[in-house]
Amino acid sequence: MTGDRVYLGAVDVGGTKVAALVTGIDGEIVARKEEALCTEKGDFLLQQDEDNERSVAWYGPASQIEGMLHRMMEEEGIDALSGIGIGSAGPLKSGAIKNPPNFAVSIPAGMPPSPLYVPLVEPLERAFRAPVTLENDCNTAVLGEAYFGVGGDVPDKESLHLVYVTMSTGLGGGVWSGGHLLLGKEGNAAEIGHILVKENGLRCGCGNDGCAEAYCSGRGIEQNARLHLVNNGMRAQSLLLDLLEEEAGKKGTPKQRSRWDLLGFITPQIVFSAAEEGDEIARGVIDDFIHYGGIVLSAIANAYDPAVITLGGSIAVNHPEIVPPMRSEMCKHLNVSSPEVRITPLGKRAVEYGAIVLAQRARG
Repeated sequence: MTGDRVYLGAVDVGGTKVAALVTGIDGEIVARKEEALCTEKGDFLLQQDEDNERSVAWYGPASQIEGMLHRMMEEEGIDALSGIGIGSAGPLKSGAIKNPPNFAVSIPAGMPPSPLYVPLVEPLERAFRAPVTLENDCNTAVLGEAYFGVGGDVPDKESLHLVYVTMSTGLGGGVWSGGHLLLGKEGNAAEIGHILVKENGLRCGCGNDGCAEAYCSGRGIEQNARLHLVNNGMRAQSLLLDLLEEEAGKKGTPKQRSRWDLLGFITPQIVFSAAEEGDEIARGVIDDFIHYGGIVLSAIANAYDPAVITLGGSIAVNHPEIVPPMRSEMCKHLNVSSPEVRITPLGKRAVEYGAIVLAQRARG
């Protein structure tokens, strides 16, 4: 700390980027840095995990976070941090990320490829001599919502009943009910992405069929668009295919490519752009997103009876036009009074603000 001021660290660890903040004890942001997650550096160590299984611990992200925080502290003349909060996609175990599905890491030869642990709590507590709290990113985001977002002006947090839903690469959620963060028996967030929304539906990344995430996520949009294109015979007249041709050209791919090669260039933004221009195939994909998104919102409302559901993540924040039709679909399936559904006021930084709350709690 500098003088009598107390400073905290807050970190959002994503699949491709890391955002780190230094704040005052009240949450006032003093400094912020964002970097691409570096997957090519950091020590790899063999270890025995809690299950007495031979595993690998990778310290790259911890080293990157340490460097980011120390640089900001040096720039601001700050001597110490009194607590650090970290929000990260899971699965989490014992202060580490276990087998992170979105980290493209090359494990050295001779080491077991799995399980891979990414320790965060222990190395950062050692580096800063301060308590560190690690929490699932969706749980972290709903804390940010309760204290800095829709609940920021509500002094009595016990009166808050809200659910935060992230619609991004995946689909997840966190629940705040009557002054408490709801956690499962293993401390997990609400796995809303794996609520069944269609019997024998699209295959989800979890291995099951018909999960909400298979339709209402970035990965789901891409998979569904590929299926729609294939089922329509990759027909010549398609604005979506035209946009994919343009994207392939921008990437400098050979002009001799086949139309089937274009399936590898699908992104959610291209699908949304084609749908906005009236492309029938793209419109069908977005209609699926809205339909099954409404169904999963109704399941959330029926299960937790929140006053408000806030939507975050890149897809929701970039496309607020999906909210009214999703809410309309939700209302068709409710057995409780309808919650408000809105885009989070925290934009794409809900996890960062939640990490501030974790740091405040870590300090005690």
